[in-house]
Amino acid sequence: MLGTAQHQAIPYTKPMALRPAKVRRPRRANKDQKATTPSSSNEQMEQLVIDVPAQKEENQTKAVAMTMTTMRAGLQRAYLDGLEFIRNKISDTENDVSKTRLSFYGCNEADEDSYLQYLKECNDHFLTANNELRRKNIKLEVIDSEMRIVTLLNQLREAAEFDKGEIAFITGFWENIKHTVESFHSLVDKFQTNVLNRLNQNCTSYNNADISLEVSNRYTEEISGYISELERELTNMRLLMKTYDGGLHQDLFSQNSKFAEKILVSCDLKAFPILRLATDLAEKMENVCAIARKWLDRDEQYMYEVNNYIKETRNIAKKREEDLKNQKEKQKKIEKAVKTASILLHSNKEKLQKIETELNSLEGQLNGVKQEKKSKHDEKVQKSSMADFLSITMTQTRKNYNLQMKRQRLVKQVRELEEFLIGLEKELSNVEDELMVKSQERILITEKVETSVKTYDTLKTDFEKYSDNLEKLEQEVNILSGQLLQLEIIQTYKTSPENVEQIFDRPQTVKLAPSLKEKIKRKRKGLPVTES
Repeated sequence: MLGTAQHQAIPYTKPMALRPAKVRRPRRANKDQKATTPSSSNEQMEQLVIDVPAQKEENQTKAVAMTMTTMRAGLQRAYLDGLEFIRNKISDTENDVSKTRLSFYGCNEADEDSYLQYLKECNDHFLTANNELRRKNIKLEVIDSEMRIVTLLNQLREAAEFDKGEIAFITGFWENIKHTVESFHSLVDKFQTNVLNRLNQNCTSYNNADISLEVSNRYTEEISGYISELERELTNMRLLMKTYDGGLHQDLFSQNSKFAEKILVSCDLKAFPILRLATDLAEKMENVCAIARKWLDRDEQYMYEVNNYIKETRNIAKKREEDLKNQKEKQKKIEKAVKTASILLHSNKEKLQKIETELNSLEGQLNGVKQEKKSKHDEKVQKSSMADFLSITMTQTRKNYNLQMKRQRLVKQVRELEEFLIGLEKELSNVEDELMVKSQERILITEKVETSVKTYDTLKTDFEKYSDNLEKLEQEVNILSGQLLQLEIIQTYKTSPENVEQIFDRPQTVKLAPSLKEKIKRKRKGLPVTES
């Protein structure tokens, strides 16, 4: 199997090659500008104590940033050099195909007319040989394998009265086609080692099933297509070369070949399909190289896309993070307003409850005073009636000391009741006034409670909606951060020293680095990364 791509494609214009980031040198100070110095040695020492640590930290931060930029640019150059190395291997294969083709046709330079002339000459010799066998009533066979060529030569040697040159020519063709097939066998193996293995190993992408990236999905779809095409073409080549011994599988010949159409016009391919073998193998091999180049170009394009996506995603993530920070600050303010509204609502409810309790108490007190007033009034009326009765009785009879004393007591009690009733009237008036005041307070507090409830409900609803939106924004930030991390991992994975080193024909000297994902995380946090 050729392997599977780890990561479809849109029309794309290849950007310029990546260059290392330029580091601006600090401008020299104006010669006329005078440097300021502390007025005394003590002030100078104090300034050094304050400035040196801060300057040192700033310099370290700048140095780390410059190192990271230089390292990234170096890795990009190494990656592009690796791609160029594979392209050179493809060019070597194409040159070998060209040499094999020229050797087969016996030409010094590529010329289809010369190719056709050679194949027509081969076709003529095969026709002459067949005619000779036909005159001897020997059954003719389709020349589609090495076995049929050998059989044809043996039959010619036995049947021909004298050789007109066909035996020598066909023998030469046999040796030529056999050597050509062997050469293509070697070319396929060489292509597998020098090109295909490198493509499978270095021109695929790191894939995390938990994070789906559109740019990686497009890349994966296209690379999978190239892998399928290469697998199909190389398999057909191997099968054709394998069936050369016993009988070519002509259905494996390439379709829509313009040169094959010209051969069909000049030669009898039904009788001698062997004449198309070398041409078809060469075309297939050239097509394989063309597909490999597309794969390489797409991989390079993918890296530019990843770089662009990293920039875009980083900008979007930064903006979303700022939005999230601002929204969290606003959420705190809204939450504080909700708490304040809740406290106010609770306080107003407590006040309302307290007033309700006081009103209930006042109403009870009012009812008690009214009942007592009625009771005392009835008592006063009764005693007043008794006193009047005793007064009438005393006027009608002779004076009775006991009746007189009893009447005096009743009159005194009536006066006391009248005074007590006056006090009750005042108390009753006070209670009614207080009751009226508390009723007014209850109306005001009730309105405040209703307003507080509406305010609290509105703020709470807004807070819940805001919290939901904030949660969505936070999820978006997390997704963007995950995508950014994934893109940076892909970039580091494809440009890592151990991966790039595997492309070239030299011993592996670079030890495996720490986990790429962990390395990226440490870089993003500004932590030092220790190399193995």
